[in-house]
Amino acid sequence: MKKIFNVVSGNPSGALNISMEISEYLKQCGFDVIDIFRKYNKTKYKDVVVIKDKCTIDYIVSLSNFIKKNKPDLVIVHGYSTHIWTKLAIAHSGEHVKLIHVEHNREKYTSFRSFLMRKLDKYTDKYICVSKGVANHLIKQGIDDSKVEVIYNGIDVQKFDLQKEAHDIFTAGMVARFSKQKDQMTLIKAIEYLVKEKNEQIKLLLMGEGKTKKRCKEYVKEHNMEDYIEFIDGNFKDLIVKTDVFVLSTHYEGLPLVICEAMASKTPVIGTDVIGVNEIIVNNETGLLVKENDIVDLANKIMELRKNKLKREEIENKSYEWVLKNFNKEKMNTDYKKLIGNIEGKFK
Repeated sequence: MKKIFNVVSGNPSGALNISMEISEYLKQCGFDVIDIFRKYNKTKYKDVVVIKDKCTIDYIVSLSNFIKKNKPDLVIVHGYSTHIWTKLAIAHSGEHVKLIHVEHNREKYTSFRSFLMRKLDKYTDKYICVSKGVANHLIKQGIDDSKVEVIYNGIDVQKFDLQKEAHDIFTAGMVARFSKQKDQMTLIKAIEYLVKEKNEQIKLLLMGEGKTKKRCKEYVKEHNMEDYIEFIDGNFKDLIVKTDVFVLSTHYEGLPLVICEAMASKTPVIGTDVIGVNEIIVNNETGLLVKENDIVDLANKIMELRKNKLKREEIENKSYEWVLKNFNKEKMNTDYKKLIGNIEGKFK
């Protein structure tokens, strides 16, 4: 039985969830997988090895020693900049270990880290990127582009077969971390525009935590929009059953699975026309794309879906079939298993 290390930061994230989904599947396939978290374990997951990280050198040396002791055949490493320090640990160990580097986002590489990426390219057998946009961005760091492949992340589509809750007012919703990247403020202002300039009766539900949440709540209160915009707690499913349209007003993404989850729940989606998002949303087919920072364009697209029930239904049906075909977890898992088999024929 071949031994695999699954390495990821112990901080809760989409990348961590995907890494553990793949790990669980590989275990079911008979691989000996050891899940390794960098620095700490702030998750619900048990039976993981935590490699301490008082400083970067501490992590590199500690992981190197763990590699020498346990001698894995393959390392799958997720997340920036964990992949860089993990490759240095392999180099320090002196062991011959194959490595798959999974890139989950369009990371902001410094000149120094781009330099390290190029130098450590020889320790990487394959780069897996979660979207074509992420792949193109990674290639710009100067790595061997022949090693790059795209495998889309996937979801359990059946889990989002949900019954909508009855409500009287057309409702938009967004679930995301409150941050400059996700830009909830543009969506808030689009709803304000519809209410104050177009005299529309519409509601917005926002869910998530983060640095910009306080400012968003203050804006809603200061502009007397509390009757139209509500901040709610819970999880994605709690929000999506209350909504008629899902919006992601983001500035950049790797591959936002929350859009796939909305599609799986048969909720039409509006997203910013940026890398990652525009690989999931085919404009006017599986959703609607809007310009970045364009309050009026976003408002108009929301109203387009509100007023055109037939178009909403067409998008709901097409997007569901789209996500079922391209972004389901079974396809993701089998693609990773096939990749491992191609890297090391004995793994089949």
